[in-house]
Amino acid sequence: MRHSWTRKNRNAALRPGFTLAETMIVLVIGGLMITLAIPRVDTSKYKADAVAQIVRTTLQNAQRNAITRQHDIIVSFDTTGERIRLIWDANNDGQANPGERITYYGLENGILFTDPSVSGVSGTAISTPVGGSNVVKLDGLPTVTFHRDGSVSSDAEIYISIPARGPKIYRAITLTQATGRVDWYRLNIEASKWVPANL
Repeated sequence: MRHSWTRKNRNAALRPGFTLAETMIVLVIGGLMITLAIPRVDTSKYKADAVAQIVRTTLQNAQRNAITRQHDIIVSFDTTGERIRLIWDANNDGQANPGERITYYGLENGILFTDPSVSGVSGTAISTPVGGSNVVKLDGLPTVTFHRDGSVSSDAEIYISIPARGPKIYRAITLTQATGRVDWYRLNIEASKWVPANL
């Protein structure tokens, strides 16, 4: 009986399994493979989408503030400084006056207001990064104004780009004058066509 008990223990000790050294080798090899694969992943498309959504949200918030505060919100696009300026125009005079709130929202490094070398979302030729039927200049910056009824002073198309490993990636944000609606689009480079982003 003592002999059979020892044999069971010996069989238990000889069961197949992985040693700590074998497990560590597998983990090290797996880590090296992941380290080599990560630089090959191009996240530029996701970054461009994120920036387009930030611009879109900034414009939607400007519209909401104009409605809730019942005064104009002036939105200017600094295409050289790569930022958006919002002016809470409390007296609705179309200017930045002392005491009125002014806020700047910068684009991330490498993101530019730019015009792609294809036709715009509306099918017309693009000549500037920010264009529209009634886009005006305020302090030398292309500007639109959201009114207290939710409308905006002009239809507008705003174009941004982000550098990528291949060709640049472009996004477009559009404004509808009557309703203040904000939409955004992705440029399909191969087809030279703007595709509405599915949100």
